[in-house]
Amino acid sequence: MGRLMDDPFGVADRLDEFLGTSIFSFEDISSILRSPFNNEEREMIRQARIRDWECRNSQGVSGEQKWPSQNPGWNAQTEEGRRNMIDFRNIVIQGIREAVPRGQNISKVFGECQGRDETPIEWLDRLRKCLQVYSGTDPNSPIGEVLLKIQFVAKSWEDIRKKLEKLDNWQEKGLQELLREAQKVYMRRDEEK
Repeated sequence: MGRLMDDPFGVADRLDEFLGTSIFSFEDISSILRSPFNNEEREMIRQARIRDWECRNSQGVSGEQKWPSQNPGWNAQTEEGRRNMIDFRNIVIQGIREAVPRGQNISKVFGECQGRDETPIEWLDRLRKCLQVYSGTDPNSPIGEVLLKIQFVAKSWEDIRKKLEKLDNWQEKGLQELLREAQKVYMRRDEEK
């Protein structure tokens, strides 16, 4: 599943995929969490999510009620019980994502460069992940898209970078269009071998 401290987003995504759309009881999810996480990590996840829940829902149910420390006895046969179980599952996944404090290390993102044999798609995916993990910026947000575009062009392998920089108003083009152009250069490079 991965290590929480190294890749909280990846761990959360894999657990989310594992749980699927099934409804799990409090005990089921608690048992599942005991396997990949130690006590300290489980408490980090719980506290991060309770804090976030209470910030977002200051007028509603407390975070302690949404993630109780002992089995609340939710009944899967009732609407409220099912809703609590679904909320608990979603709270756990979100708690995993937020448990590890994200360092604002934008220099880590700006220090990345495309490898010679790395495809433009792999390069862009690596940039997206670095931006999310090291800067806390959503790569799909408007500012994230701009940062990605600039880094994608500026730190691409030399032949790709030169081609992209020659495009008229490349700064105004969409990321997908730049990716297509980069892919063409990369494919031509393979044909020349």
